[in-house]
Amino acid sequence: MSGAGGRGRVAAGALALMLSLSAWAQAPDAGVPDAGAQAAPRFAWPQLQVIAHVESSDIVEAGGIPVALRAVHVKENIRDLVQRFADAFRDGGLYVPPGKEQAQYANNAAMLTALDPKRRITYTVVMMPQPDGTTTLYLGEANHALARPPEAAGDFAPLPPRANGVLRVNAEGSRTLTFEVPLTGQEVQAFYDDALAKAGWKRGDEAGLYSRPGAELRLTHQPGKGGQRGVVLIYQQRAR
Repeated sequence: MSGAGGRGRVAAGALALMLSLSAWAQAPDAGVPDAGAQAAPRFAWPQLQVIAHVESSDIVEAGGIPVALRAVHVKENIRDLVQRFADAFRDGGLYVPPGKEQAQYANNAAMLTALDPKRRITYTVVMMPQPDGTTTLYLGEANHALARPPEAAGDFAPLPPRANGVLRVNAEGSRTLTFEVPLTGQEVQAFYDDALAKAGWKRGDEAGLYSRPGAELRLTHQPGKGGQRGVVLIYQQRAR
């Protein structure tokens, strides 16, 4: 899979998990052990048995942070990979947060994050098991040293009142909005059915899909914690 549409799907799918990049990543001096006077060599991802490159490498911007993102399909089992990446992060001189912050499962995926405190680069791997025992990996490198304030101006869709934790991801040919809001699924759907219709979007045959000339928009949402609902909106350009 390649092209702007494919890269947009990687940005939407992986970054929704990946860019829970923890507050400590954006302020890496807080609670992170001193890395010493001399920084370790730049981290290199471990060698794996690659079946296919699911996506070409891409640079996206998430919350004002540039992220190098790629996806690969590998032969290894997810249970082996969790320990493999934990060891690789530690052996590479990265700071690996302890305890419950690591290897948390969501939708059958595991996520592991580590930080290079000198370079202010966060390395995150999202591991998604496949039915045949293989694993799809999303590998991300977020450079917090190059972060800039995210801009809300020009959002491709409105946000409901009380939306919180908003994350904006920009990639070639696609843009993504993710957030949480204290609404039910029916209330989220009703808000966007009304707001998008007023903006000229037409509902498609597929649930959550809207289109207008030159673009399509996909809406997904699921229950979260504390009465919140997690919402993902993906805007993609398409041929007219």
